[in-house]
Amino acid sequence: MRETMIRPLRGTLYACEKVGEMERVIAPPYDVIDEAAKLTLLERSPYNIVRLILPQPGGAREFWTDSAALFSRWKEDEVLVVDEGPCIYVYRQTYGHPTQGLLSRTGFLAAVRCVDFEDGVILPHERTFPRTRSERLELLRACKANFSQVFMVFRDGEGEVQELMEKAVSTPPALAFEDYDGVRHELWRLRSGAGAEEVCRRMEGRKLIIADGHHRYETALAYGREDAAASEAGHPRGFVSAVLFRSEEPGLLVLPVHRVLRRCPLDSRELVRRLERAFLVERIGDVAREGCGGERLSGYLEGADSTAFIMLTRKDAFRMELKDEIDISPRPGKGGSERWRRLDVNVLQSLVFEEAMGVDAAEMAEAGVLRFAPWEESVFSALENGEAEAAFLLRATTMDEIWAIAEGGERMPHKSSYFHPKLPSGLVIYDHETAFR
Repeated sequence: MRETMIRPLRGTLYACEKVGEMERVIAPPYDVIDEAAKLTLLERSPYNIVRLILPQPGGAREFWTDSAALFSRWKEDEVLVVDEGPCIYVYRQTYGHPTQGLLSRTGFLAAVRCVDFEDGVILPHERTFPRTRSERLELLRACKANFSQVFMVFRDGEGEVQELMEKAVSTPPALAFEDYDGVRHELWRLRSGAGAEEVCRRMEGRKLIIADGHHRYETALAYGREDAAASEAGHPRGFVSAVLFRSEEPGLLVLPVHRVLRRCPLDSRELVRRLERAFLVERIGDVAREGCGGERLSGYLEGADSTAFIMLTRKDAFRMELKDEIDISPRPGKGGSERWRRLDVNVLQSLVFEEAMGVDAAEMAEAGVLRFAPWEESVFSALENGEAEAAFLLRATTMDEIWAIAEGGERMPHKSSYFHPKLPSGLVIYDHETAFR
C-alpha cells in the first residue's frame, strides 16, 4: 500500500492585531453559507474570509479573479502573515451538545498528498456535485491556496498519534477563541524538530477517510493533475490542507442529514398508499411536530431493527419501517453491497424517491427542489412557512458504517452525513507560494 504523505506546512494566518477578534473573520465552509449568512459574515468584518471564498453582492459571477486580487492585497498589507516555520497545527474544538453536555475533539492540521482514490489510501464516502467542483477549481487556480481544510478521519486504536497530540495540548495554545455559535477553537504549533516529523512518521501507512470536504479534495486532485510537476516530492500543488481526527475521538459527532422537498410530485395520500407496499406505516400526527420542543423526533426511530425514517407533510407525520419481506437486491443497472443497500439513506433514495415518486434525488438537489438539513428545527420551519411540501427525517450514519462503505470502495448518496461542528474557513490558509518554503 502506498504511504499517506503528511507534511508540516507554514500556514498563512490572520494578524489579529490588524483584524481584531478571530471570530469576526472566520466563516463556515462555503457550501453551508446561504445568502442571509453571507450578509451577516460580511457585516462582521471587512476582512472576513467569506470575501474570498464566495461571490460578493454585486460582484462578478466569475468571482475568483476578484478573490485572487483581494488575497494578494491582504498579504501585501500584512492582514495575512506567513508563520515563522513549518508546523503541524494541533487543533481542538469544544462545543455543547443538547443531551451529551460539553464535547471536544482534538486533531491536527497538516498538508496531505493528493492521491487517486483507486490507490486505496484516501477514501471518499459520499458522492459529489460536478458543478460545485468546477467552481472550486476556478478559485484554486486563481488564488493558488486552500482557504479551508478537508476534514479527514483515521484509525488510531493504539493511541500512537493521540499521545503526541496530548503532549502538545498540555501547553498554552498559540490561538484560542470562541465563535458566534459557541464553539471554542484552540490551536497549538508542533514545530519542525519538536514533534512535527514524528506525527508524520506515525501516520505512515494509515488509511484516511474524507469525512467532509469531498469537493475540496477532488478539486485539489484535479488541480494537481494539471501540472506534471505536482507529482514531484514536496511540490505544494500535489498537496491539500486537511484536519485529521482520530476515529476513536469521543467528540467526533455525526448528525443525520434530513431531506426536505420544496415540491412533492405526489399528494400525501397517494404517496402513503404507494409506500405501504414496502413499509410499515404508522401515523404519528402532530405529536412528532411537538417533539421538536420536547422529546426528540429520533425517539420515534429508536429500537427499529430495519430501515426506518419519519415522513412529514404540512399536516401529518408518519413513521416508516421497511418490511422484513421486502427484497432489496440490486436493481437493474444498480450495484452495491447488501450493507450499502440497507443504509437508511439508500433505501429512502431507491424505494421512496426513485420507485414511489419516480424522481432522481441528485437531479432534484441540483435543481434546488431537494435540500438537506441536519437540524430538525429547520425542517419544521420549512414546512410551517410553506417553503416545503414534504420532508424525511433520518437516523445518523455511524462511523462503523462509514468505514465499511468507504473501505468497500462504495459511496453513499450526496449529503449522507454531517460532521458537527464544521471546520471553519480562514483559520489556517495553505498558500502554495509559501507553505513549504
